[in-house]
Amino acid sequence: MSSYDILEIGDPQAWTDPDGGPVAKRFIDKEIPTQYIGASANALEPGGEVPFWHSHDVLEEVYVFLAGRGQMAVGDDVVEVQAGSVVRVGPGVLRAWRALPDSPGALRWLCIRAGGDTLEAIGRDGQLDRERSMPWAE
Repeated sequence: MSSYDILEIGDPQAWTDPDGGPVAKRFIDKEIPTQYIGASANALEPGGEVPFWHSHDVLEEVYVFLAGRGQMAVGDDVVEVQAGSVVRVGPGVLRAWRALPDSPGALRWLCIRAGGDTLEAIGRDGQLDRERSMPWAE
């Protein structure tokens, strides 16, 4: 592994889901050789939400919101997020998010994750909960 690598992921305004799903997601760590840090670039159009909750056994994640307005469910809490919000979520905590229907544009964020070992040693560390209902009160 070299001492640095460069990857162009494009203008956040152009992030879209090539399959037409609700979440545009790009796993940066699959495209650039990282060893200890995982990252993804994400976007949800206004009114969109992720289709499941998830948690990690070992990894903690930091969400850096870049544009739009939304809500993030963290455990039993719902927090408002917008450009400039940063949310850290520790291991074992369920999380989900949505873009508010009246968001001025897509909710866009970077997710940065790391744990106590290399990503390769940790392997796939996520669990999905498709049965838990979303907490959004309309």
